[in-house]
Amino acid sequence: MKPETRPVFIEGSCGRLFGLYFPAGPAPRGAVLYLPPFAEEMNRCRALAAEQARAFASSGISCLLLDPYGTGDSAGDLENATWAIWREDALLAANWLAQSSGCQVSLWGLRLGGLLAGQLFQTAPDHFDRLLLWQPVTNGKQFLTQYLRLRVAWLMERGLPAETTDGIRAAMAAGTPVEVAGYLLSGPLATSIDDARFPEGDTPLQGKHIDWLENATGTGAPLSIAARRSVDSLTARGAQIHAATFAGPPLWQLHKRDELPGLIEISSALFGEAS
Repeated sequence: MKPETRPVFIEGSCGRLFGLYFPAGPAPRGAVLYLPPFAEEMNRCRALAAEQARAFASSGISCLLLDPYGTGDSAGDLENATWAIWREDALLAANWLAQSSGCQVSLWGLRLGGLLAGQLFQTAPDHFDRLLLWQPVTNGKQFLTQYLRLRVAWLMERGLPAETTDGIRAAMAAGTPVEVAGYLLSGPLATSIDDARFPEGDTPLQGKHIDWLENATGTGAPLSIAARRSVDSLTARGAQIHAATFAGPPLWQLHKRDELPGLIEISSALFGEAS
């Protein structure tokens, strides 16, 4: 039988947050909070996230897919969002999920959501059961530069006055929101993304489970250098890491819908193991 899907609203720090809740039933064995990618990547991966949430629920793990403040069906506009708001709201959503499920919550993040989830997990490891990362961003500044290049390319294609990523950053820092690929981005959010890194801090992670899954061109390919550096740092702090690559299309980059059944199978199997 197909798992139940329930729209929910949670009181966030700056307004109501929308989420899709996939309860596992009357006696779940775990709970997972999903933090999505940024901007259009979030929309491209909605179907994939829902598929994984249904798989979790079918195996006894309740799952909440969260729309961060200023995105999706949550309150607010993206230009008013900040990284600090997203962090606080993710904690509020985790508390809601813990109360609703009666289980300790695990974090699951994709792309920029993986960076956010990783920071939360590292600053409060005892608050969460484990961490699942799908193609996590490790350097916020590099990510934002790549995103701002979408505007640079858009202007060039239309023969409009050229801009640079540094110039766009300067405009936002001066208080002017800038539209990039259909999304209005402000200085406070851009600055906080620029400053975000994974991993951060030196909090001990002894015995904590972290699953790091990265897209690769072929089965059995090694992790990227950036991912390996982060994994080594987490391992040095005592975390129990399962790091692996998965083959398939990078859905966060595609305009057409596709599937990643192998990624769903890997993730479901990992959470089928005892924590």
